[in-house]
Amino acid sequence: MVRKQVPQIETARLLLRGFTDADHGAYAAMRADPDVVRFLPGGEALVPFADEIATSRIKAFRDGWSRGFGVWAIEARDTGGFIGYAGLAKMERSADVEVLYGLTRAAWGRGYAREAAGAALTFAFDVLGLARVVAFVMPENGASVEVLEAIGMRRIGETTYNDFPVIGYAINAGDGPMDEEGPGTPPT
Repeated sequence: MVRKQVPQIETARLLLRGFTDADHGAYAAMRADPDVVRFLPGGEALVPFADEIATSRIKAFRDGWSRGFGVWAIEARDTGGFIGYAGLAKMERSADVEVLYGLTRAAWGRGYAREAAGAALTFAFDVLGLARVVAFVMPENGASVEVLEAIGMRRIGETTYNDFPVIGYAINAGDGPMDEEGPGTPPT
């Protein structure tokens, strides 16, 4: 698979960059934290396989860029440390593109998810020219619901995703995703 160059995005506090082999340990540790993975498919049951999952997911994140978009590693600009991931993924059974993100527990509660997911949406609309981006969240994941609503996504209903009940969200290009300063303006 041919990999494209992964663009870097700097926000006020974050650097979104391509995954490297050096991210494996930090990403595996993140996947081994039961609190971090409880709302991911497989949840805590997959914690013993965190190292293997990290190897597989990092490869998938890197290979995903062959289509021109994918998932970035997130670094805190003030420390240079890995704090999670955010980006865009092609849905398997539809034409939709999904925004996704996850943070280490130490990075929770600081607005980083909103900042990173907002940057991914800006990339989706301003760089890729996508018309719509979706997201799915388990109903119990109140923090993620807050992030999706803060970046301007709107609830579109309940469904199942990977055999789990989820709430679907969507945002269209003209809806004006959140940026660092607040509601963004639609691309012109």
